[in-house]
Amino acid sequence: MSCIVLQLGQCGNQVGQRVFDTLIEDNLTHLNPSKLSIENRSSINDYVRHSLDRFFIQHENKLTARALAIDTELKVIDQLMNEKSQSKRHWSYEKKCVIEGRLGSGNNWACGYRNGSLAEENILNSFRWQLENSDRVDAILPILSLAGGTGSGLGAYVVECIRDELPRSFLLTTIVVPYTSGEVVVQNYNSLLTLSHLYHSADALLVFENDILQQYAKKLVSCSGLDRPTNIHDMNNILTRHLCSFLQPISNKNASVCEINYLLESLLPHSFYKLLTLRCVPQLSDQALDFSTYKWSSLIKNLSQMYINNSYLDEGLNWSLKPHQTRTKSVANLFLARSYDKEDIDQDLKQYFNHSTLYSSYTPSSDYYSVFNYRDKSYLNYEKYVSLISNCQTPVSALDRIVSKSWQLFGQKAYLHHYLKYDVDEQAFLNSFVQIEQVIKSYKEL
Repeated sequence: MSCIVLQLGQCGNQVGQRVFDTLIEDNLTHLNPSKLSIENRSSINDYVRHSLDRFFIQHENKLTARALAIDTELKVIDQLMNEKSQSKRHWSYEKKCVIEGRLGSGNNWACGYRNGSLAEENILNSFRWQLENSDRVDAILPILSLAGGTGSGLGAYVVECIRDELPRSFLLTTIVVPYTSGEVVVQNYNSLLTLSHLYHSADALLVFENDILQQYAKKLVSCSGLDRPTNIHDMNNILTRHLCSFLQPISNKNASVCEINYLLESLLPHSFYKLLTLRCVPQLSDQALDFSTYKWSSLIKNLSQMYINNSYLDEGLNWSLKPHQTRTKSVANLFLARSYDKEDIDQDLKQYFNHSTLYSSYTPSSDYYSVFNYRDKSYLNYEKYVSLISNCQTPVSALDRIVSKSWQLFGQKAYLHHYLKYDVDEQAFLNSFVQIEQVIKSYKEL
């Protein structure tokens, strides 16, 4: 089963490249390789084989990413395809699947959406080439930012085209929410329009927030003892480490590898609830890994308190809060545990996450959470690693902020002329407001 990544706009291409680098890095990383048993080595070989088959086309010892790299500016694409940078990787992009423009989208969703319609034929031809080189497609994984013009506008158009092309394949879209303080003046308009289109065409939206990623990066840089400011590379590394912990092979209780669509089915019990968040522990700098040891119970306890506090970070938590005082509710949770440790984690999960107050009133207790493990392969350099993917209320505050700030601009009819010239009128904005406000209301009522 294959997964095809759609790298859309500057953010999507930078994150997408790092995703493939992280996948390869994880496949090459084995803790204490000299101590691995024959059984462990066999399991690791299976893990690597599943990962490579899922994300790469393999031909004559060459790895070609199952990806489309799309941007309306040359800068990032030139960096991706630079011979010097490609020579340092274990993999490469297929040239016919790299689509670039020269005019950009001017941080305008409507312009980006128009550019998507102009490039539709080239994009679909490249996508079909990827399909022809896949035995069977498990999921399509678009990656984009909500703020700019290309990732948001062109990205929304491309996702709609792919939905029409493959109506039965899972579309898991990774979206990056812009800084609260602002990256571009119309970022909230762009975000609103993108969310309304994606909520119609995608099966799930995996939400990352730049504000949170920067806080996380500051924490890790500070803990590492490095005297420097955080940068976009730190944030992308955190995002891709989290994302790849979900994308890499994982097993069910029968020890068979589960496809991504199977995991998504357990997270999406209702077609209207599509917002996913990802929390991972431990949260350590690379310099601290060799000096840290964790037990499953402490990791799951930290995850529980992060969830109750509605936080992505494991610091600054209010440890006096109890499950009945939770600040977030979910319709489904999914746990992925990766380690060589064979110890069972079910009792710890039952202790911390089997509380009705953590879930919506109409979620049956049997569906509170699902658990998957990989017991013969650690993740990257972590001795133990746990990922919690939740379909919960956490992203609602970001959506609420986007809608509120968009209304402030819309009430003054500010900047609307930039969209009107590409035939996106006030009614299109009003439709988007209605849809996203309904999403917010539905999640708040869980």
